[in-house]
Amino acid sequence: MTDRPLRILVPFADDSTLFFAARMREILKDTKSEVLLAQLVTGSDVSYRQLTNILPQGPDILLRNEAFRQVVPLQEFDVIITSRMFAPLRDMMRKFWVRQMADRPCILAFQGGLDFDPERGFFNRRFADGVFLVPKGDITAYESYSESIDAGRQFLGFGHPVFLRPGPASDLGDRRDVYFFAQAQSPRSLTGRMHVLRMLTAIARANPDRTVWLKLRHLPHENLDHLHREEFAYPDLMADQAFPDNLKLTADPMDEVLERAAVGITCTSTAAVDLVRAGVPTLIYLDYVENYFDPLVEPMRRLFEASGLVAPLEQVLNLEARPPDPAWLETFFTTPKALADDVMAAIAHFRSRPVAIRSIVPPLEADL
Repeated sequence: MTDRPLRILVPFADDSTLFFAARMREILKDTKSEVLLAQLVTGSDVSYRQLTNILPQGPDILLRNEAFRQVVPLQEFDVIITSRMFAPLRDMMRKFWVRQMADRPCILAFQGGLDFDPERGFFNRRFADGVFLVPKGDITAYESYSESIDAGRQFLGFGHPVFLRPGPASDLGDRRDVYFFAQAQSPRSLTGRMHVLRMLTAIARANPDRTVWLKLRHLPHENLDHLHREEFAYPDLMADQAFPDNLKLTADPMDEVLERAAVGITCTSTAAVDLVRAGVPTLIYLDYVENYFDPLVEPMRRLFEASGLVAPLEQVLNLEARPPDPAWLETFFTTPKALADDVMAAIAHFRSRPVAIRSIVPPLEADL
């Protein structure tokens, strides 16, 4: 290992992976690393508004997805950290000779956030050099899975740059705003979404001294090709109906919203994690009408059943948020330093591996 800073590439292609990239760079700011954020421009789902809200200075690098199909152009980087195993990267890493190469970047794959289908995520990350999982119980599950498919010598870590231990929000007593955080796929049905709007209307009418904000994940014209496309956008549903003056829409950046929120409500969104991390009282509502059409409800209930945050309708209407369970917090959240140390340990683990191939020329049986 040389004394020069590690060159770490963090790719992004949509709003979720952009959040991850920006926060990962913040996590690694005190390490001896140069962290470069790369926008994958082939089929990118990031709008200009989203990009400038989260990354006003813009990306450091523009890449086509195909750049991940060959290892040679990537050799200027020591590490690639990603929250999504993009298909070209998976295709490259499934090649045995690539995994055995000496002079290639270390590939660290994080879960994308709340993983409602962890086994699919396990499969996509089976050839990464390191895998980072949340909650802690998924590490044991992944160990059993990786043994069954002979995933090789992987580093298994705990954590995610969004899942950081909460600190107290010192000015909560001065805040009044209530936020509902929309999610693209939940509720899934039109009836379920209208039920949510009626619930928010009731909260607004019962609290005329508060502003109730419906925080949009994205604007209707954005993310039309996103992996999780929204079928019934709230602005469209509200366009021809009358609502209380204190029920409003916003698409403000998440960090700004978290600084203003007195209470946060969501259904199956990763916003629940953001709220807890920011110390904002949190209500997770899963009993909306036709929730049985929504495949994310039961996985969300499973992940948060011990948190103390899942609330029935009456509790949500009364804004009766309860503190998260301390034992549950330990299974979901880590500290920035602990996560940065784990990332550095994963890189050291990769560099200590035995190397079989030092040439950049692939062998004849390249895929074996």
